Amino acid sequence: MDNPLKPYPYQQRDIDKLVFNGGTGVVATQVGGGKTLVAIEVAKHIEARSVLVIAPKGTHRRAWQKTILRQIPNAQIKYLNSTNKGNDNLLELERDEDGWYLITPEFFRTMTWVGIKPDLAIFDEIHRASNRDSKTAKMLLTLKAKQRIGMSGTIAGNRIEGFWSVLRWIYPDVAGRSFWRWVNTYCLTKPDYFAGQVVIGEKKSGEIAKSIPCYIRHLKREKCCEFHPDGMDADLPSLVSIERTVQLSPEQARIYRKMEKDLLVWLGEHPLTAEIPVATRIRLRQITLGTPSISNDDVVYFADDCKSTKIDELFNIIGDHPDGDAMLVLTHSQKFAKVVTNRLNKAGFVAFEWSGAVSQKQRDDALERFIAGEIQFIVGVIAAIGEGTDGLQERCSTMVWLSKDDNRLLNEQAMGRLDRQGQKNAVISYEVIAEDTYDEGQLSKLLIDQIQMNQSLRLDADDDTFAYQAQETYERLGINHFLEAYDYDDDRD
Repeated sequence: MDNPLKPYPYQQRDIDKLVFNGGTGVVATQVGGGKTLVAIEVAKHIEARSVLVIAPKGTHRRAWQKTILRQIPNAQIKYLNSTNKGNDNLLELERDEDGWYLITPEFFRTMTWVGIKPDLAIFDEIHRASNRDSKTAKMLLTLKAKQRIGMSGTIAGNRIEGFWSVLRWIYPDVAGRSFWRWVNTYCLTKPDYFAGQVVIGEKKSGEIAKSIPCYIRHLKREKCCEFHPDGMDADLPSLVSIERTVQLSPEQARIYRKMEKDLLVWLGEHPLTAEIPVATRIRLRQITLGTPSISNDDVVYFADDCKSTKIDELFNIIGDHPDGDAMLVLTHSQKFAKVVTNRLNKAGFVAFEWSGAVSQKQRDDALERFIAGEIQFIVGVIAAIGEGTDGLQERCSTMVWLSKDDNRLLNEQAMGRLDRQGQKNAVISYEVIAEDTYDEGQLSKLLIDQIQMNQSLRLDADDDTFAYQAQETYERLGINHFLEAYDYDDDRD
């Protein structure tokens, strides 16, 4: 077990402030500022026995559980979900038994919380409850935790009036029972033909924040407190790595497990097959990205509307950042990059696919438009953007890996597009990982046995090829010799 993390001086001040306020407050620190660590340390200091954490699924294992156990090695982690074990854990929470109870916002909003009173409730990314009419916000008001912490770098969501819904739970006396009374106190409004009246801004900037008894705010790129005259980047490492996990959709999981077991799965009327380790890996990695399809020409592709929990998580990450925040999105697959770009553009963003399917002239033009702020997202194929691309760091310090290349050198070069000279901010690097898949370096015993059987039955392969195949099966190499020797393209069918 790693040694406990020691808070930075500004984090320790935040912890002290929250503890002084009984363990209740708003933490509006932007991404990378260590909100998770602060909340866990507060729980320790106020000696909370039962702690409910409402947080995105992707943060449960690799952010919350990992940090909780690092700071409190004997902590009991209990997940609340629709499984039998999850239901048992819910009963334990109702009985106020000790433990850290983790739940997703999606599952949280499916039930009422009347009668459940944990010592401390923490809502990570609480802007998801900023719409007062949403089911999440309504169910949140039924949770009468003894102490409450709401955390998000975009605390009010996309609209200033989103503050009210957040405060209604954390500080009900500050928010009051009437939304419009609060609006008339703090906000500017205008008549609207359809809505009657709409909020257009704050009457006096900063007055809402001043009304909050315990309000903590740290910004990456601008002055926010005495600790950060130029933003908190000086307190952060040059690179902040964040892992977000997703579960495959039911259809993705069915296809993935079938491919693991039989090295063949039917997609409609077409078979998706793999007989050698490199081909098997390619198929499995395709499935973790999204539900694949096969054309009448037997070409594997991703439909624009394919189910993809990784794309879903990308949109969650975008929602966790301030509006307009530029990002570099990376994947090893050109076919998937095209789908991601189309999905972003369809959602109203401006995105550009950076791949070998696009001319160098178009890429050069897109780079200038990206730096100028005309393009918000570059969706890059790792092999295409990893070398010789300079200038992205002038606009962007956030990258999201939907998949990585098997060639570690290409990944390092792609990382260097933002983490390089000229970058003025700490780089935030998200890696989206599908649980219990090849993403985590896992190959099932059934799959390994089947690959070994296929190797035994092949008469046309020499010993050297077998050596490469076996090595690739059991290890994820930095530069894969089998791929290097055969110049294999992950997108080639």
